[in-house]
Amino acid sequence: MTTTINVLKLGGGAGVDAAPVLRNLAARVRAGERWALVHGASDAANRLAEQAGHPVRTLTGPGGHTSRYTDAAMIDLYCMAAAAVNQQFAATLAGLGVAAVGLAGPNVIAAERHTAIRAMRNGRTVIVRDDYSGTITGIDAALLRALLDAGRVPVVAPVALGTQGERLNIDGDLAAATAARALGAETLVILSNVPGLLRDVTDPDSLVRFIGAADLDAYEPLAQGRMKKKLMAARESGIDRVILAGTGGDDPLDAALSGGGTHIVREVRYAERSA
Repeated sequence: MTTTINVLKLGGGAGVDAAPVLRNLAARVRAGERWALVHGASDAANRLAEQAGHPVRTLTGPGGHTSRYTDAAMIDLYCMAAAAVNQQFAATLAGLGVAAVGLAGPNVIAAERHTAIRAMRNGRTVIVRDDYSGTITGIDAALLRALLDAGRVPVVAPVALGTQGERLNIDGDLAAATAARALGAETLVILSNVPGLLRDVTDPDSLVRFIGAADLDAYEPLAQGRMKKKLMAARESGIDRVILAGTGGDDPLDAALSGGGTHIVREVRYAERSA
């Protein structure tokens, strides 16, 4: 079995088909690769909130970054949704012959709660103080590595433990980046409902295929919505290769690793720069 570790972030947005990704991941693990899986839960949380009659709201910061508004009622719904997705993914991998361990509680990731969030509302800046989201401060890399060394796939939900023992909503892309950095991963693959960074969000053929990590600042103006967090995750991971790609096709993980999507790497050859 290889000693190299890779991290996969499987997005939780609407339109993400997890089944082919999990099949593809399981095949690679059965072949001897070591992967940790971090997942999102946004669409599942939205659907659960709708069933409960709780409005889903978004906070947009002055810099354009968006996040879920997670009040006291929403953090309960969010955690239930994240746990359900986590159990489903772990069970699916087990059914595909892979020993997976679901980590749905806030026992892996530590975070500091946002006590005063600056957000734009009706063109004005407001301060939000009742949000249960947080900034990641650490991850239990020893636990993840122990599971990987035992031949298991850690399946990590985007829930963290705050300094006061509270459950916190955290960004899944940044959680995956934190895991990749802590584990010294070779590659972080972020699969979502978009094919990668696009020069024109209305044109799938405008995909940016290669970015040197040192050049990320020049590409950030192209990022819209959730793509801003994905570029931030690529920067914060600090590893050699981050891939942003879509979940379409029969083997989306293979496709991403074979050159699909946007590859953010420390060293970019001249030919790739012109791609």
